[in-house]
Parts: sequence; C-alpha cells; structure tokens
Amino acid sequence: MADMEIYNRLAILPQEIQDATNEKLHWEEMLGLFWEHPPALDPEFVGARMQLLRDRIRGLQQRISDLLQEQNFLIVCAIEHVRQRH
Repeated sequence: MADMEIYNRLAILPQEIQDATNEKLHWEEMLGLFWEHPPALDPEFVGARMQLLRDRIRGLQQRISDLLQEQNFLIVCAIEHVRQRH
C-alpha cells in the first residue's frame, strides 16, 4: 500500500468509527425502548423486531472492531514506511 493511501485511509477511519458507534448507540437506545415501554403489539412481532435490533447492534460492533483493527494495521504500516526511509 502506498504512503498516501495509508495516510488517506487513516484520515477517514476515525469518522467511520464514530459513525458506526453513533449508529450502534442509536439502535441500543431503540432496543432499550422496547424493554422500557413494551408496545401493545403481537409478542412474536415484538420479539422478531428486538432480535433484528440485536443482530444489527452485533453487526455494528463487528464493524467497529474491524475498523479499529484496520486502523491499528495501517498505523503499523505507516511506521514501517517511515523506518524504511531512514
């Protein structure tokens, strides 16, 4: 990976991590509302919706983890590129 590619990706990763974190928090709040104020709907529908939210949250947790791993990898790559020049 070229230096500029590494630096450009490192520049945008924090925003992607923040966006995924904000989205995860949003869905956690939505899930919390189901627990605090269970709607007077079909219990099967509510259960399915809650499971959908849990799955979405799990997916976002994985996305955040993947982004953090990528960020760490790119930091190491950037350090290696700097070392190679000296």
